[in-house]
Amino acid sequence: MKKIITLILAVIFITSCNPTLTTFTFIYNDEGPNEEIALKMEELLEGEFYNVDIKLIKGVSTDANLDSLVSESADIALVENYVNYQPGINSAFSVYSEVLHIFYKEGLDGTSFESLIYSGLIYIGREESPTYNLMMDLFDFYGLDPSKISVTFDMPAADVVVELTNLFTLDKLKGYEGFNLFSFDDVTNLGAASIVEGLALKYPRLSPFVIPQNSYWGFTTKPIVTLSVDLIMVVRSGLLEVTVNDFSKTMLRNRQVFTSIDPLLFHGLKEDFNKGILNIPLHEGARTFLDRDEPSFLERYAELGGVILSIVIAIFSGLVSLTKWQAQKKKDKIDEFYEDLMNIKNTIPKIKQIQEGMTQVKRVQRAQNKAFEMLIAEKLVANDSFRIYMELSKETINELRGKMRLIKMKQTKATS
Repeated sequence: MKKIITLILAVIFITSCNPTLTTFTFIYNDEGPNEEIALKMEELLEGEFYNVDIKLIKGVSTDANLDSLVSESADIALVENYVNYQPGINSAFSVYSEVLHIFYKEGLDGTSFESLIYSGLIYIGREESPTYNLMMDLFDFYGLDPSKISVTFDMPAADVVVELTNLFTLDKLKGYEGFNLFSFDDVTNLGAASIVEGLALKYPRLSPFVIPQNSYWGFTTKPIVTLSVDLIMVVRSGLLEVTVNDFSKTMLRNRQVFTSIDPLLFHGLKEDFNKGILNIPLHEGARTFLDRDEPSFLERYAELGGVILSIVIAIFSGLVSLTKWQAQKKKDKIDEFYEDLMNIKNTIPKIKQIQEGMTQVKRVQRAQNKAFEMLIAEKLVANDSFRIYMELSKETINELRGKMRLIKMKQTKATS
């Protein structure tokens, strides 16, 4: 025992005398409060861990930030929970809610979403950005005709400007003089099957959000009913479990220091956020921290005693090999579905005709049906891998439909 203690003390002493500085690259988009959040996170992490150096980088776009994580040129990023899932990335925790703002010029018909979208040039962000994808889902939800929608990528020229961002400041609102703020519904309809609740039901990553009366002075003479989506901290999957666990614990337990940046951070940075709506699965390090208070199986049933445990072990010991073989076989099956889906996703940028996209959509749907049939036949397990596959397949269908909408819009413009 003395030798073991001496060895442990020696290791601690040597480690403390020769600390290894580890650098983690944190990439973020310079919009809203993101830079302040990143700076505060850098300060917290470097203050908590003496051997950690956080390198901050301003990204150029959400997609580019995700590519940096996949290529392992970055370790941490802030992205909206409306990005498409891709391997190599995991969520850590929710940071705050970004609110959908739809500004429209005075004189346009803002009595309904349909009439507003058809009434002038509309700016919805860059192609495939979270704002763009969200609006494409709204167009689909309302059954709008893409050929009648005039989309522009020049914000100053737009009659309708859509922004997915934090709550506006007075200085930023000055840029919208001569505009009104669109409300999807009357606030009295919330809780009574309002349109935003229907949207949140179909697109679980969205949540109803109310901008209170007088929050934006002349823009909010009455409450504005709109939607919000969570901004989340994501990490590359290869980060060590203990690292992500420590980082998550440090930032979530010090959330009070972020509230001076934006009021929404107080409600967003919390340990009991809804993990079920994450579009990108949790990193195991974040999961172990967030679920730390849940008792393990042995803790729940410790009172049953060692006798029952011994009986259970004896009964199932002969089935261990068979169970492992069956589990591996089912895992291999779901991997085949993943591989096929990745092949389809890789073809999306090459699609030139709507018929090609429809063929791929049907291919994904057939695979979904086959997966459910195998699940019913107990040839697959309804675990996280299966759930992620179904979510990923839905996202792939949405990407294909988005691609087809773009092709249709381009064909319409070319013929007009």
